[in-house]
Amino acid sequence: MEEKPFTTGSYKEFLESGRLMANRCRSCGDVHLPPRPICPRCGGRSLEWMEIQGRGTLQAFTVVHVPPIRLRGRQPYATGIVKLEGGPRISGLILDVKRGEDMNVGAEVEGVIVREEDGAKLCFRLV
Repeated sequence: MEEKPFTTGSYKEFLESGRLMANRCRSCGDVHLPPRPICPRCGGRSLEWMEIQGRGTLQAFTVVHVPPIRLRGRQPYATGIVKLEGGPRISGLILDVKRGEDMNVGAEVEGVIVREEDGAKLCFRLV
């Protein structure tokens, strides 16, 4: 598909262009996000880019009231672990949620690419 190296830099370039890309090991089929140059499952080096939709299921979450410095002013905010459809588990901000009572484990989410001053980021929104 693409001839870019399997690096975080390439992943961020794809996000900037509005595409959510992961990489898949051709040997064992494991999917990685962010991409990795070597498959952590089997050690394979034969990898390929694949575009994913970013839909998934919320597996864990928390609402943060005392944020790190770079997120000051956004609190409270939610963050969670999402199991992507056909892909890995990743963590990310859950947009538009301020209270834990507003979401639950097992909730469906969709990926949203958010552009900020320091670049594009993958976040999630409840479906």
